[in-house]
Amino acid sequence: MNTLTQSVIFEGIGIHSGKKVKMSVGPSRAEGISFELNQQDVLVESSAIGINHIRSTSLTNGSITIQTPEHFLAACYALELNHVSVQLDSEELPILDGSSIDFINKLNPHLIKINSKDKEKLTIRTDVEFKISNSHYFVFPSDKLKISVFLSYPDHWIKSMSFYYEHSKEAFIQSIASARTYGFTHEIEALKAQGLAKGGSLDNALIVSDNGYLNDPRYEDELARHKILDFIGDMSICGKEVCGHFVLIRPSHLGNCELLKKLV
Repeated sequence: MNTLTQSVIFEGIGIHSGKKVKMSVGPSRAEGISFELNQQDVLVESSAIGINHIRSTSLTNGSITIQTPEHFLAACYALELNHVSVQLDSEELPILDGSSIDFINKLNPHLIKINSKDKEKLTIRTDVEFKISNSHYFVFPSDKLKISVFLSYPDHWIKSMSFYYEHSKEAFIQSIASARTYGFTHEIEALKAQGLAKGGSLDNALIVSDNGYLNDPRYEDELARHKILDFIGDMSICGKEVCGHFVLIRPSHLGNCELLKKLV
């Protein structure tokens, strides 16, 4: 496991709140990842998962809630960054470019290994099937983390999209970390009416219109890759190394988090 040699600062806006936020990620003697806001701490663990809507994940201690930590947590999982404390001056993490790559690029140079026991594992030992809303999950035993994702938009020009991934730090950086969050133009007004996507823009999301992309995709299957990024971030909330083959069909943050609760 790793910690940091110094604090690393990120500044930006929350994609849903639209609020400016400053985030300082620093080394901690305590095992795990914790967020501090208004002099209160929220420890990243399965019991802290808040009420989830389809667009992001939240963590709570019952008094304060931290919004949209999944892209940062995915980066921490890939970097094996575990002993850190995160100071925030607003409740939602900065979205940056909509992916994990900025977190990776700024944190990676300051990693330092720490002497500690091996990270506990969440190992899948039997087949699991789980379904919630439109999300369907199949989980199989494996000695490493493997993820197969399948997206289906039958009434849209996207139709279907898939991606297969075997986890390693190198594979995450090369094939997953740069995949951005995405949204559909026909959903924008409805999302804003729900108080969501106030900070969304072409600078921090891949926007899908009825006729094509409004900005250039980084991969032809960027949507599927980003779903894997989100899934890794959500599963990492358990604080363990995850070993299993996960087949995700139309995954969502709600589905990811409810599956995690079922597995831990």
